[in-house]
Amino acid sequence: MQHKSTLFLLSFAVAALTSACSRQTYQTFLNQQPLIVFVSARDGDYSIYSMKEDGAAVTRLSDPSSDCVLHQCFDTYPTACKNSIAFASNRTGRFQIYTMSIDGSNLTQLTDTQNADSDAPDYSHDCSTISYTLAVSTQRELEIINPKTGMSSQITNDDGSGACCGKYSPNDKTIAYIHDPFPGANPIPSSEAPMSIYTIAPDGSNRQWLCNTANVVPPLSWSPDGKTIIFLAASPSTGHLQVFSMPVDCSAPPKGLSNPQFDAFDPAYSPGGNYIAYVSTQYGNERIFLMNANGSNSFDITNDVHLNDQPTWQKGLLLPAP
Repeated sequence: MQHKSTLFLLSFAVAALTSACSRQTYQTFLNQQPLIVFVSARDGDYSIYSMKEDGAAVTRLSDPSSDCVLHQCFDTYPTACKNSIAFASNRTGRFQIYTMSIDGSNLTQLTDTQNADSDAPDYSHDCSTISYTLAVSTQRELEIINPKTGMSSQITNDDGSGACCGKYSPNDKTIAYIHDPFPGANPIPSSEAPMSIYTIAPDGSNRQWLCNTANVVPPLSWSPDGKTIIFLAASPSTGHLQVFSMPVDCSAPPKGLSNPQFDAFDPAYSPGGNYIAYVSTQYGNERIFLMNANGSNSFDITNDVHLNDQPTWQKGLLLPAP
């Protein structure tokens, strides 16, 4: 399976280059593949790793047993922006947002909420702010923080309910998130449903419901052109969690992409939009797969018997011109 994934990515790289492209340029392309950052239990605890798109060069980035207790951090998604990673960790007893360099150095704690958990961070594409979820008891709201100054602000006020897991649009003008009103909250319009996708501006204005969504499971991911969002929901045929895509303009209903015979988790578009990384239980344990953006040609890139999940690509990297 590893051999298959390597051949697939190699053929893609060759097709993208012209016949006049030098070997040096080709090697530059390979060296500048955006890393996939993910979490794994392959060393006995639950820590952050990086790897190439073909599953090669797996590197452990975070300290042993320090990031989170296994099975207690599935709502935390590390995200990478250029040469920095934002992630959530409960090493102090509460989940807080941290950043570190892509090589695991320069660890910095950003949030310090004594009576709340902070999780699900997402870097803006210009790396200037990080969206995250602040959870106080049953109330969850979105906040944004400037990683340089540490200044934060709340941007949602969703009936004192569950606003979760924001994701910046490619132009950073919109954040998509999941809203789930808890019992007793103010009624929502009858056309809307629990666990729906909303969009909101980073300043908290222009909150809108995204049609055709209900019972969505985080995380979300935008296509690089900003026209499509992928998310998780139960397959109507099997009940397993499946990756779905949907146009942001609601011009078509959601379309299932992953194999509905197995549970899928944590979908994420590649920077070029050609691939989707996601987690599948196809081989029993959770492994990271790649598939084409239309759902075809899926294959395992972790090839590991331990838990591997929450893949995210580096943002802000451009491939060299051929």
